[in-house]
Amino acid sequence: MDLKLEALSKYIVTSPSWIKSLVLILILSGCVEIMSILGTGNPITHPNLFPIMAYLIPALAALALTPRLARCFSGKLDYGWSGLTAAIGLIISLFISLSPILLFRSSFHIFFAISLALVFTFRMLLLAAVVDFHLRKVVVPAILHSGVAVIGAAPFLGLHFVQLSILLHISFAVGVFLFIIVIERPMKANFRIGPLELANAFLAHLSEGSKKLDDFFRSIGESVIVPQVSLVMHREGKEEIILTVPNVHPGPLGEIGGSNLPKILNGMLGKTSMIFHGSASHDFNPVDEVEVRKVGAAVKQDLPLSCTNTTCTVAKRYRCGTVDVLAQAFGDTVVAVATRSPEVTEDLEFSVGYAIMKSGERYFRNIAFVDAHNCMDTLSDGVHPATELAMEYVGATDSAFAATAKEKQVRFSAGYASRVLPFSRQEGFGDLGVQVLIVDAGGQKTAYILFDGNNMQTGTRDEIRRRLLAHVDECEITTTDTHVVNTISGRNQVGLRIKVDAFYPLVEEAVKEALADAAPAGTAGTTAWCQGIVVFGSQRVSQIASTVNGMMGFMLPVAIIILSGAFLTTAMAYFVLVY
Repeated sequence: MDLKLEALSKYIVTSPSWIKSLVLILILSGCVEIMSILGTGNPITHPNLFPIMAYLIPALAALALTPRLARCFSGKLDYGWSGLTAAIGLIISLFISLSPILLFRSSFHIFFAISLALVFTFRMLLLAAVVDFHLRKVVVPAILHSGVAVIGAAPFLGLHFVQLSILLHISFAVGVFLFIIVIERPMKANFRIGPLELANAFLAHLSEGSKKLDDFFRSIGESVIVPQVSLVMHREGKEEIILTVPNVHPGPLGEIGGSNLPKILNGMLGKTSMIFHGSASHDFNPVDEVEVRKVGAAVKQDLPLSCTNTTCTVAKRYRCGTVDVLAQAFGDTVVAVATRSPEVTEDLEFSVGYAIMKSGERYFRNIAFVDAHNCMDTLSDGVHPATELAMEYVGATDSAFAATAKEKQVRFSAGYASRVLPFSRQEGFGDLGVQVLIVDAGGQKTAYILFDGNNMQTGTRDEIRRRLLAHVDECEITTTDTHVVNTISGRNQVGLRIKVDAFYPLVEEAVKEALADAAPAGTAGTTAWCQGIVVFGSQRVSQIASTVNGMMGFMLPVAIIILSGAFLTTAMAYFVLVY
């Protein structure tokens, strides 16, 4: 699913600073002005004034006034996007009008009129995507650039130019309307929403944190029931520690859907709660924060009132193929953390994890199965049912459960510490920073390290583990898989932008603090059944991505056909009008 989301990112454009667009407009207009002054035999009457009136002033007016006009029609457009549309509009106008001038000097007014109609078309489509998908609200802001250019060029090119420009603008406006109807049909048929409406919601999220996308996801979502296993550790005189493993996915990106699930659940369960990553792909993204809170409420309601178990096993590793599992039992609850490092670790589909949990119920009442999600280089596919990789996970966990059930349980101590890391989401770190749980059983000290991030750069987990084994006997490094660190691409893993040397000292401090915090503990495990959780639904991300990619495939042929029809219609109307 991350691959599907990544594939959609190639269609996303962010706007540069309006100052850069302004500089480009001034440079291009200046070059045309110089060429006009130096040119000879130019059919334009006033070569030193025409570029200013027909190219420069319209572009500047479009940059400065489009956001204000958009606001008049209840839309929002920042000056970055306004500058980009003005600059691209100027480039279109210059290229279409000046390219044929050496071959068709006497027809300059025709090519200039065509260029302005194309500028109008481009601005209508872009503003429909960025500002408002209702065309009636973007027609006036869209016509600003070409309209000012028609007025500025009219004294130089005459009445026929004005008539042709008006006809072209009308024909192209009709063409844009037909084009949008055609390209919207696949998405509206499948998801009851058009691509421009979806683009509006997504860009609103990027620019102002809008939650409009959540409404779309809810409209296509489906209700599921998922188990969530929690282990509560009570320590006399100290805060209790909660380990919980959601089987919904913290995605898809930014603040959309359930992307900030770890922080939301941490806020509901307490600051010493650790929200690990369970078995779920993007199909199991909660559609919004409301669904995440329903998960948290179900877990809170099912938390045990007392912690009577005081023993656990030592932590041991079990392997099958490329999958390595660290397992430790606490009474009737087992915690099993799976990794494939140094092979890429990606999402396990819920059905794979659920099969593992049901298999473990032969030995334990509660199966806290954790996907460590701690090794990534390039984006890869997840773990699907019945594949060889899925069977490796099943084989490793089966061995772990069977062997751990036979291990002797001894009294243990538990310690906790956390650090908020001085790095941003853009650098790969979520709001919870790093959390550390120390379990001291039978003289063995085991550290469970949880980063609030989406996976780890290949080698990062192994390097952290190598260093920490100087302080503890066993450890595993995990991530929450939070997608708040991803705004467009799925690749923003811990260790990609900030290297280990920069953040390891803080991790080491937290481990030492957790060791010092260790105190005798009692535990109780529970499996909460979270009912009626609305998630994206089966294969929805794939369906959306496939529909968008298919739509892009026929967009160009449709545009060519419609524009050709607009040209022919205009030519016939112009011929009748003039002759």
